[in-house]
Amino acid sequence: MAEQNEMDKVVTPMVEDICDHLCRFPKAASDPEAMEVICAECQMGKYVCLILNTYNAADQLQTAAEVVRNEFMQNGDWYRALVNSIYGYLRDTDGSIPWDRMAIELADRIIGIEQEKEGVKC
Repeated sequence: MAEQNEMDKVVTPMVEDICDHLCRFPKAASDPEAMEVICAECQMGKYVCLILNTYNAADQLQTAAEVVRNEFMQNGDWYRALVNSIYGYLRDTDGSIPWDRMAIELADRIIGIEQEKEGVKC
C-alpha cells in the first residue's frame, strides 16, 4: 500500500465513516454488485478528489516557495532585497487597503511592476 500523506490520513477515515455509517444505500442494496454500481455513481469520490487536489496544489506551492527561498538565501543580496521590499511595502501601507488588493500590490512590487499613482497616467 502506498504511503499516505497527512490529508489522506484525514480524508480516508472521513470517507469510511460516511460510507459505513451515514450512507443509506448499503441497507437498501440487495447485493455487492448493486453496491458497486451505486458507489460508482456517488459524488463522494469527486469531493474527495477535489480535497486532495487542493491539498496537493497547496503542498506543491509551499515546496516551490521553499525552493525559491533557498535560492534567495544562497544569493544573500536577492533575499535581503526581497525582505526589504516586503518590509517597505508593509511600512508604507496604512491598513485601509483590503487584504486581497494588498496581496496583489505586494506581489506586483516584488516582481517589479510599478503602481500607478492617483492622478498620474502613463
